[in-house]
Amino acid sequence: MQFRTSVTSVPTIIKMIMWVAAAMIIIVVFHLGGTIALRVGQFAPLTGAFIGGALTLGSVLYPRGRREKTEPWIKFEQVAWLLIGLGVVMWGFGESFWRYYISMGQTPFPSSADIGYFTFPLLVFAGLLLQPSPGSGSRRLLLLMDSLISMGSMLALAWFLLLGSLAQAPGEANLAKFLGLYYPVADTALLSCVLFLVLRGQGRTYVATARRAGLLIIGLGLCFFVFSDFIFNVQNNAGTYVEATWLDLGWPLGLMTIGIGAYLRRFLPVTPLEVIEERMERAGERIVFGFSRFVPYILLSLLFIALTFNMLSKDTGQVAIRPVLLFATIGVVALVVARQLLTLWENAHLAARQAEALEDLARANHRIEEQANAISNHNAELERGIVHLKAVQAQLANGNLKARAELTGGALLPLAGSLNLMAERLMRLGQSSIYTQRLMRSLAELSIALERAAAGAPFVVPPSCNEFLEINRLLVALRINNKNVMPVYSPSVPQPAAGHFGTGIQPLPPTPPSTPAPALRTVMGSTSSRPFPASGSFHQKHTSGPLQHSPALQNTDPLPPPLHSLRSAFTNEQG
Repeated sequence: MQFRTSVTSVPTIIKMIMWVAAAMIIIVVFHLGGTIALRVGQFAPLTGAFIGGALTLGSVLYPRGRREKTEPWIKFEQVAWLLIGLGVVMWGFGESFWRYYISMGQTPFPSSADIGYFTFPLLVFAGLLLQPSPGSGSRRLLLLMDSLISMGSMLALAWFLLLGSLAQAPGEANLAKFLGLYYPVADTALLSCVLFLVLRGQGRTYVATARRAGLLIIGLGLCFFVFSDFIFNVQNNAGTYVEATWLDLGWPLGLMTIGIGAYLRRFLPVTPLEVIEERMERAGERIVFGFSRFVPYILLSLLFIALTFNMLSKDTGQVAIRPVLLFATIGVVALVVARQLLTLWENAHLAARQAEALEDLARANHRIEEQANAISNHNAELERGIVHLKAVQAQLANGNLKARAELTGGALLPLAGSLNLMAERLMRLGQSSIYTQRLMRSLAELSIALERAAAGAPFVVPPSCNEFLEINRLLVALRINNKNVMPVYSPSVPQPAAGHFGTGIQPLPPTPPSTPAPALRTVMGSTSSRPFPASGSFHQKHTSGPLQHSPALQNTDPLPPPLHSLRSAFTNEQG
C-alpha cells in the first residue's frame, strides 16, 4: 500500500475503509445475495484483520521525512503501536487457520488458530502499557491504581456473569478449559484497557491532536472487538452461536478502526504550541472531578451489587463461585484503600510544597519591595540631580560662567563633572577672547601711531600698549640703541614716578647737559608674570634704568622703510 504524508491523503484512506466497512454491514445485515452475504460474513473478520494490520504496520514503519510536519514519536510510542499492529496481524493469522479448518469441515479446540487468537490480547495490552505517560511519577501511580481497580471490578463482574459457569463446565481438557477462561478474561482486560486509555489521556502529552485522536480511536476499535468476542463466548458456551451474522461484524470493524487510529496518529499534522496552551487552559478551567475519575468507583459499586445478589442467592452455581467473587471484591476494596492512602500522601506532599512555595513567594515579595524602594530612591535622586543640572545649565546659558554643579555622587556625577569642565573651558575662552580684543585694540592704536610717525608726526606710544608685555618687548627690540630711540612728544600724558610698577611704565633718567637731546620715553611692561626687563640695557641682572649700548645686542643692519623715515626725521631735528 502506498502511503503519502500529505494532509489530503488522510481523508482518502479513511473514506476507502469506511466504504469497505459500510459494504460489509449492508451485505451481512440485509443478507444481500444469499450466498454472497454468507461468504462476506465468513471472510469479513479475516479481511478486516489484514486491512487493519497492514494499515497499522505501514503507518508505524513509514519513515518520517526531515521536513515532514507531523507529530513526532516520543519515548516507546512507536514500539507500542508496532506491538499493536503485530497483535492485529497475529489475530488475522489465527483467523486464517480457523477459516482453513472450517473449509475442511473441522472445528478443533484447541488448534493452531488459537496461537494467533491467544497472542492478540497480550501484544495489544503490552502496546497500550507502553504508550507515553501523561504525567509525573505520582500521577502515573494513581493512574495505575485506578486501572487496577477498574480491571479487578470488571474481572469480578465477568466471573459473576460468565467465567464462573465456564470454570465449572465438566468434561473439558485442561488446555481447553484454560483457553475457555483466557478469552473472556482477555476480553475483560481489553475492555479495562479502554477505560485505562480514557483515564490516561488527561495530561499535556495527549493534548496533541494526532496523539489524542489515535488513543480514542483505538479505544473505540477495542470496544467493537470486545463486543463481538464477548457475545461469541456467551453464545458458544450456551451452544447458540451462528456464524456470519451481524454480531460478528465487531471483529472486522474493530480491527480496521485500530488501523485508522494508527494511520491518524502517524499522518495528522503537528499541533501548534499556541493551540496546546489554549487547550491546557480550557482543561484547567474544567471541573477536577470529571466522569473519568468516577469510573473506577462506579464499577466498584456494580461489583458490590453483584456480590449482594450472589450472597442472597441459594443457587448451587452461585454458591460455587461465591468464594472467588468475595476474594475479588476484597482485593478491589484493598486497592481502593491503597489508592486513598496514596491520595492522602500526595495531598500532604502537595500541601508541604505549597507552604514552601508561599514562603518563597513571601521572600520574593520582600525582595521586590526592597528593589522597588531602591528604585524609588534612585529615581528621586536622579530627579533632584537633573533639576540641579538644569539650573546650572540655565545659569551658564544666561552668562554666569562661575556657576558650577555641586553633585557629590550618583549616576549623574560624570555628567556634572563634564558640565563643570565645560564651564571652566567657557570661562577660559571668554577671558582669552577679552584679552585678544584688548590686544587687537592696542595693536591697532600702535599701528596708527607708527603710521603717523612715518608720515612725519611725533611718535607717541599709546597708553593701552603699556599693559601688554608682548608690545613692550616689540618696542624694546625696535629701540636697540640710542639711534633707534624714538622721540616722544607727549606733554599732555603724565609720566609715572620711577620705580612704580603699577602701570608698568618707567621714564628714562635725564640726559646730561653735554649731549643735549630731546626727552625720551622708554616702553616698559609688567614683570609680574614673565621675567623680562622693564627697561634699561639687556643685562643678566634685571634692574630698571636707561638703555645702554650692548655690543652683543647692537643692530647695525638697516631698519625697515618706516624706521628709516623715523631715523631721518630724528637726525634732522637734532641738526
